[in-house]
Amino acid sequence: MPNKKSDYDPIPWEETVAEWMKDPEFVREYDALEEEFAPIHRRIAAKKARRARRKALVKRVRGFWATLMRGMNRTAY
Repeated sequence: MPNKKSDYDPIPWEETVAEWMKDPEFVREYDALEEEFAPIHRRIAAKKARRARRKALVKRVRGFWATLMRGMNRTAY
């Protein structure tokens, strides 16, 4: 039965959160947790920034090595 269509129809996350945010009690509790989760959000942001810097560095190093190898291929042995 691998071809059987699934009845599973997930609700998009954005719609769920939008529905929850209509409830003032939920919003109050959600805002109260902001301070607790702030360090996690900062760590995630720092990790994303490190990843972006690492990707930029890799791009620069690849360019350097490509240039270096082109120069070495022209050198007579």
